[in-house]
Amino acid sequence: MANPLLDRTLPEHLAEQRQTIDRVEKLSTLERLAAIVEADLGALPDGKIPPGWRDSPVTIRLEFGFADVGERLPQLTGTVAACIYAVCQRCLEPCEVRLEESLKLLLVEYGSAATEGAGYEAWELHDTLLRPLDVVEETLIMALPISPMHASIEACGPLVEHIGSKPAATDTVRPFADLKARIDKTE
Repeated sequence: MANPLLDRTLPEHLAEQRQTIDRVEKLSTLERLAAIVEADLGALPDGKIPPGWRDSPVTIRLEFGFADVGERLPQLTGTVAACIYAVCQRCLEPCEVRLEESLKLLLVEYGSAATEGAGYEAWELHDTLLRPLDVVEETLIMALPISPMHASIEACGPLVEHIGSKPAATDTVRPFADLKARIDKTE
């Protein structure tokens, strides 16, 4: 059976058919996202990289239709979700990050005058054909956290054992502490 996520077709055609795509794919199917995850995990020693991370499931539910009565504005609604591995920015150990995004998109030509409305976000197409997997992948990439972390500090590795404890008192050098007095002397 063909994978409708990989087919390039006109958005209007998908909308006319009221196409529904309900699939679970492996993370490795989303090549750009997998490359981002691989680059992040590459900072870990070989023994710490989670085995089988490329096989993590990506749940996809897409529904195509029209946003207007005149059937001129193709729309895409649905959800995409994935659990990916990343390097925790607190403890530098691998952690699972849950990505889940809802889609409510107007599929419009690049530079089109169509604007966002009625809760829709405009998704500009640089090509007349749409590949649904590209929308899924771009949505998940945009959902990646800037600083991934474990859900709680208790789940972090040994590097964070002393977070929250007070550091030893140190003598702080303040090079500009007497600047105002020096300026006043020179005037």
